[in-house]
Amino acid sequence: MTGNNLLEVSVAKYSSNASVNAAEREADYWQFGGIYRSVYLEARPQQYIDRIAVDGKANGSFKVDVHTQGITSANTIKAQIKTLDGVAVGSPMTASISAGATKTTLNTTILNPNLWTAETPNLYRVEVTLENSGTVVHKTAERFGFRTIEVRSNDGIYINDKKIIFKGANRHAFHPDSGRTISPAIDRADIELMKEMNMNTVRMSHYPPDQSFLHWRSTITEANGRLSRL
Repeated sequence: MTGNNLLEVSVAKYSSNASVNAAEREADYWQFGGIYRSVYLEARPQQYIDRIAVDGKANGSFKVDVHTQGITSANTIKAQIKTLDGVAVGSPMTASISAGATKTTLNTTILNPNLWTAETPNLYRVEVTLENSGTVVHKTAERFGFRTIEVRSNDGIYINDKKIIFKGANRHAFHPDSGRTISPAIDRADIELMKEMNMNTVRMSHYPPDQSFLHWRSTITEANGRLSRL
């Protein structure tokens, strides 16, 4: 509550999608009620970047789909790949857009990128800006790794041209003390346990995990026998 303003959230225990209820409420497992993940109220400008989809291949080819909303006067989208330390990698990407644009794709190629694997989770960051004649209207960023995943028929799964033998398990977002309310510390503890068991795979049954789990999963590596976050 701020001043005389009050925000109220109504939570429905059952989904408006009947198939979700059949799969989760009636067949597979019991769901808790209430809010058990973080909820955010986000303020955006009238012209904004709704989301981005990043694809970085092992050969250095890079593509980012930029989904926009409310475009009227904004006329340019720019993107720049950087290391996690903020050093620019390659040249900036630029594309012109017009009113009503909802999706714009930018491409480039990076020479000899450090590749992502489960053992060497090298990451980069792409920063995307929406501009109106040089003035930044909105911006966003995402971490990603250069990697190529292939499913070869009657053979197996390859990452960066190397065959991978999956060693893993299913994982539900659940804790005995807090139910489905999971913290970044619990996410990290789960992943540390997986690494200690020499696992390289986790099946996130049966729903998207919290972003915290994905961020830990992509950045934890072994160094001198200890686990650290890059």
